[in-house]
Amino acid sequence: MALRLIGAGRTLETAMVRLWPGEDERSCCSPGALQRARRVAGALGVPFHVLDNVDDFREHVVDPFVAGYLAGDTPNPCVACNPRRLAALVAFADELGLARVATGHYARIVWREGEPYVARGADRRKDQSYMLWAVPPAVLARLEFPLGESSKAEVRAAALAAGLPVAAQPESQEVCFATDGYRRFLVERGVAPKRGAVITRDGTALGAHDGHWRFTIGQRRGLAVSGPAPLYVLERRAAANEVVVGGAQELAVTSLRVLDLVDRAIGDGGELEVQLRYRSPAVAVERLERLGERAALVHLRRPFSGVAPGQSAVFYRGEVVVGGGRIGPPAVAGE
Repeated sequence: MALRLIGAGRTLETAMVRLWPGEDERSCCSPGALQRARRVAGALGVPFHVLDNVDDFREHVVDPFVAGYLAGDTPNPCVACNPRRLAALVAFADELGLARVATGHYARIVWREGEPYVARGADRRKDQSYMLWAVPPAVLARLEFPLGESSKAEVRAAALAAGLPVAAQPESQEVCFATDGYRRFLVERGVAPKRGAVITRDGTALGAHDGHWRFTIGQRRGLAVSGPAPLYVLERRAAANEVVVGGAQELAVTSLRVLDLVDRAIGDGGELEVQLRYRSPAVAVERLERLGERAALVHLRRPFSGVAPGQSAVFYRGEVVVGGGRIGPPAVAGE
């Protein structure tokens, strides 16, 4: 990214936001990652800064992540992180007297009627627009995504040709603060095992578990129960510490609640698609019912399996993100 901007004649200062302490080299904030970023800046001949955002990240991303899992949700920490991290970079740019902030997100900024919107990146396999729906317009207006029109392969090839030390660096596939998995992380944060029941939708007990938070919606393996057909996790009932399981046909839904709704150009839901998981394809919206100012019931044109409370529902019109929100508890039959 920096290489491309320098090639375009831009004057740069580079910065890395440190979000989480520790020595684990799988983390994006590890000492090794910091050293690599510093070496790249040195190779390019540009100043390098480190912003310490650990306390803010713990309070506004990590603690809500833990609380969300215990409440029965499946939080997405990247969605919570991006608005705060990008706002911190914009504030730091102000301190340096810089007008713009460029990041390596695989997404694009487009302008509609004088307002900035996030749009999908050209490389659909790496598109990160889903993670950016909660970034406010005032921050978006200051951002540039130089890699938005490129593929990951093109970016790696350019870095290799320039001899940059990160050209072949493997991508992180884990949550930056839970590189050994969220279950182990929750245990390390003091979440204790608690015996509960594995049940069907009609209340039939099939077995036991050691904590509803150990399961995810759509999970099939590791349930320690069996039936005449494969069973999947349909629901986690935190208050009762119950895990509800059922067949694949019960996992599919055609409507869902969306809470904490950010509506930038959703309108009446016409020609709208909604993406319900980071790597899942978007689904066409049949209709959208408002449930107050910041909530809606979304009806899908086709069933979607694995809708998880706490994940994001991101609304697209064409390639452009026009709103988003947090998936709420399952919609009641007949709504």
